[in-house]
Amino acid sequence: MMNERMEEQASLHVLGALTETEAREFKQAMMADAETKEFVARLSTATGALAGAVPVVAPSAKLREKIMAGITPRRG
Repeated sequence: MMNERMEEQASLHVLGALTETEAREFKQAMMADAETKEFVARLSTATGALAGAVPVVAPSAKLREKIMAGITPRRG
């Protein structure tokens, strides 16, 4: 049975919200556990279905400006 932390990590992995290090560590753990692999597959399917069910809406100009003002460019 998966523990709560692993479920959380799986959810964040599917959403692309893990850091590079966290993602690498999670993938290693997932490859060693069939239950986690299956859970990630189910989450991926559900996430894809949800993403396709929501219409794409452009933000208002004011919201876009606010979002863009809060973004800090990454330096490679």
